Amino acid sequence: MLQILQTKNIENYSEIIKRLGLENKNANVVEAVDKDEIFGTGIYLIEKDKVVIYFIDSKGDLYLYDGIVRSILFLAVLKDIDKAEFEIDDKTDLIKLGFVQKNSNCLNDLKEFMSKCKSCGKKL
Repeated sequence: MLQILQTKNIENYSEIIKRLGLENKNANVVEAVDKDEIFGTGIYLIEKDKVVIYFIDSKGDLYLYDGIVRSILFLAVLKDIDKAEFEIDDKTDLIKLGFVQKNSNCLNDLKEFMSKCKSCGKKL
């Protein structure tokens, strides 16, 4: 069964983290895994009042992309963070999935946004 989990072993992503201009000690990484095989990843930072998502790799699977982003947003809500910024160059999938509007890179009121998701709303 596919699960999206926080990884403690961010060394595997140090090259990407460096390319993004982030420091390893501040970066967080989630992995979409099934039977020890990694199908996708997300890299983000938790800042004082927001989560900043820098990288999503879903290997072209739009549903997996959605799941990775929602998992990161859910983790932010659990930390009482209510704003997300997307520092991703190609925002096509973010717009398509309703995370941001054209010419925007922010999502405010995460708790409200996540409550619209049936499975996420039950856990909030």
